[in-house]
Amino acid sequence: MSERTIFVIGNANLDLVTGCIDDWPEPGTEIFLPQSDFRTGGSAANTALALQRLQHPCGFLSAVGSDSAGRMIAQQFSGPLDRVAALPLRTSISVGILHACAERTFFSTNGHLDRLDLAFFQTVTENVDMSASLALLSGAFTMPALLPDHDALLRSLRERGAETAIDPGWPGEGWTPEVRSRATAWLERADHVLLNEKETAGLAAADTLDEALIWFAPRLRKGARLIVKRGPEGALCLCDGTVVECGARDLSVFDTVGAGDAFNAGYLHAVASGAPIRQALARGIDVAGRVISEFPRSSSPLEPAA
Repeated sequence: MSERTIFVIGNANLDLVTGCIDDWPEPGTEIFLPQSDFRTGGSAANTALALQRLQHPCGFLSAVGSDSAGRMIAQQFSGPLDRVAALPLRTSISVGILHACAERTFFSTNGHLDRLDLAFFQTVTENVDMSASLALLSGAFTMPALLPDHDALLRSLRERGAETAIDPGWPGEGWTPEVRSRATAWLERADHVLLNEKETAGLAAADTLDEALIWFAPRLRKGARLIVKRGPEGALCLCDGTVVECGARDLSVFDTVGAGDAFNAGYLHAVASGAPIRQALARGIDVAGRVISEFPRSSSPLEPAA
């Protein structure tokens, strides 16, 4: 089966990832960290870059600011299907501090992402042939102006013939009743819902993953898949009441930032190539593992797993 085109729609920003630290330093002091990486970030951009490395037909539809950071990001998306606008604003930046326990803390600035609304995405997707494609809408919670119309954008993508996937990320205000109500409505428009384990429990207001799966089952469209990314425990798929699980191999990694985004690329790459669900989960896990094993991150092709 030939590979279907994947369009990744959503956020791009600049990332500075550095660490590791054991404890926060005292105010007014200075510490030196052994490693850092300055790179394109944002969940949608991370997925698009991984798809480039998989050499999958892909278009990235987004925006950057009109500063040096924006120009640096835009240079990486010059393919025939890419549409990255430059807005007269500062590019959003995130600083990721990695902790010795393998967790991380982000400090992010407002910037151009605050202006990405439905009108912008309607403009940037104009004249793009979405028919028979797979469209991922990623990073919704980093784009506050889009949130009221996220459902309308999903509906538009479906009407234009795309199979849809969403990965909204983690809401800055937490899983409030309003956020949960809004995100629950998105489930009716998505063919693939890509969440990590904490996001799955948060949206379902559940204490355990099993409870969350029970909550999701009647809310997914018929034939739609909930994909739960579980880090070192692998991933699972819930579809029409059936759960399929796939384990992960042990990895010793320094920088897990973007692991879920790389998983999305591997999973969607397999889906768009006609792979069955277990193979798609395994591909997502493999791509995520290989990407986060690199520091700094590479842009070299990701060959098929041996």
